[in-house]
Amino acid sequence: MKHNEDDINKLLEISSRAGAMMLKNGAEIYRVEDTVERIIRSFYDARDIDVFATFNAMMYSFNVDGKTYANVKRVKNRGNNLILVDKVNTFSRNFCNHEYSLDQALYELDKIRDSSKIKKYINIIGAVLASTAFPILVNSKNPNFIDLPVTFIVSLITYILFIGVEKKMFGYFIENFIAGLLVSILTIIIGKFVVGFNSANVIVSSMMPYVPGFTLTNSIRDLMSGDSTSGLVGITMSLFVSLALAIGVAVPMTIF
Repeated sequence: MKHNEDDINKLLEISSRAGAMMLKNGAEIYRVEDTVERIIRSFYDARDIDVFATFNAMMYSFNVDGKTYANVKRVKNRGNNLILVDKVNTFSRNFCNHEYSLDQALYELDKIRDSSKIKKYINIIGAVLASTAFPILVNSKNPNFIDLPVTFIVSLITYILFIGVEKKMFGYFIENFIAGLLVSILTIIIGKFVVGFNSANVIVSSMMPYVPGFTLTNSIRDLMSGDSTSGLVGITMSLFVSLALAIGVAVPMTIF
């Protein structure tokens, strides 16, 4: 049975969108590769399927009717929207059960992408709450409650400014360096007018939204799965983000 060329192009687009959305939002490499392969394999007569994903790119090929098709997808920015990853997982299962036509699948992926966008104010609230609660965890036996409002102010101002810096697309090293710089400068300025808080706790707590714990965890998981390229890239990126934050914090403290 000969397949319509247009249908095969739609399959390329479906697998490309699904894999890129998962890769961009924090899915493990093995999960991305497995999902893309299952989507392609569910298409009748697709053979010789090869999928290779790295930390920020995905390549795959397959054969239909004796002709080889291939695609490459670059992912420039990575996040950690696990809600979207779960939705794409559910979509792939439904697609493999032939619950969608090719056109319906494309529409469903567009709907998942649009419905899973997190509003900026939600990100700000989450980052500020996580930072503000952290001083209690750092010193749970003898908490200094003056640290809480100071951390709230520092983290709120820093994160709002950080969102603006991200739009300029300076690169993750410069962006995190500026985040550390802002945290340190704001803490020093507030310390000129407010006494009694622990500046170290405030600085550490305010940097929590930028610490690459999620990236590091996924990278170790990738290494354990045998995806050495992605694992090493993720670990290296985590180290550079941590270094950028540390340098950003250290510069104002050294000067002042």
